Amino acid sequence: MPYQIVTMTEDGEVTTYAEDLTEWAEANFTEITGVSSNPRTRAELQGHPVLFGFIGPCWGGWTDDGEAIIRYEDGPTYRAMV
Repeated sequence: MPYQIVTMTEDGEVTTYAEDLTEWAEANFTEITGVSSNPRTRAELQGHPVLFGFIGPCWGGWTDDGEAIIRYEDGPTYRAMV
């Protein structure tokens, strides 16, 4: 399952892709605080981790192979987009 993590740096948006979100969270000093269970969101988002300080899981589209991309954005990235 590809995870897309978008963060804001001094140089602008940085997008990272990770297959293992637990490993990414540990390496980037954040934590998984639960799982998504909002019935109003897409079925593809159900049961995916919730990251402290991030918006998501959000829909990121499909890979070329037809896998769902689960997207997370940090607060500064989200605010820049709205």
